[in-house]
Amino acid sequence: MAAPKHKVWITVIAVLGYGGWAFYSSVYDGSMQQNFAVAMRAGFIQGAYSGLLTLINITALEFMFLKLNSMMPCLANMVLTVVCATIVQYGVIVPIHIINGTPNIVLTLAPGFFIGTTFSAAYLFSVRKKHYPGV
Repeated sequence: MAAPKHKVWITVIAVLGYGGWAFYSSVYDGSMQQNFAVAMRAGFIQGAYSGLLTLINITALEFMFLKLNSMMPCLANMVLTVVCATIVQYGVIVPIHIINGTPNIVLTLAPGFFIGTTFSAAYLFSVRKKHYPGV
């Protein structure tokens, strides 16, 4: 079964955006040639796993939200769902960058943390609106 078009576009944007940022934030430290190969690898790695994690994340967000919605108030469910998804994602992401030797891991991941958390919350609002229009 193919993913809905919106999930494909969200995934492509994640690959390009996060991969590009990882390259940019890692390539220059005063001696670009020394870090170019590492920056390319960081961009490829972050782009690839960001795309995969984004697709998994939006699917998991929907699943968890819909499963927990009958067990707790909607807002508490949304907060718990976003917090759990963020913890799991960064539990995977940080070790990957440590293994890669990515320079500036915090700088590489900071935009994604804020953008990803905001995106997850906004995505859940759209899921809530779709499945629970009266809430």
